[in-house]
Amino acid sequence: MELLSELREVKEKKEPSKIKDKYEAVNQNTNELQMLFSGLFIGYKKFISSQDAQNCSFTPSCSEYALQAVKQQGVLRGMLNGFDRLTRCNSLSPEKYELDPETQLLKDPLTL
Repeated sequence: MELLSELREVKEKKEPSKIKDKYEAVNQNTNELQMLFSGLFIGYKKFISSQDAQNCSFTPSCSEYALQAVKQQGVLRGMLNGFDRLTRCNSLSPEKYELDPETQLLKDPLTL
């Protein structure tokens, strides 16, 4: 009985939080287009990104960055900003970015 309760505790600790709860930007939709991009982001995170290892060099990740960019800058400018970020997602020039001590990833927050 005690072993069962310990297993439940371990499972609860390993259980990832829901994507909607983890990323604030997903819940901040003001129109249908933002809802569409949030849905695409959730689908990507749940079915594609979760299948492979952490490959993004930055924090926030490129997909989260693109979602934030679309929500803050609009669809056209946000997508261009997201594509720009994807082209920079490599380890060729780490000296241009600050290192996040918690995640050991390069910091590149969205700035306006």
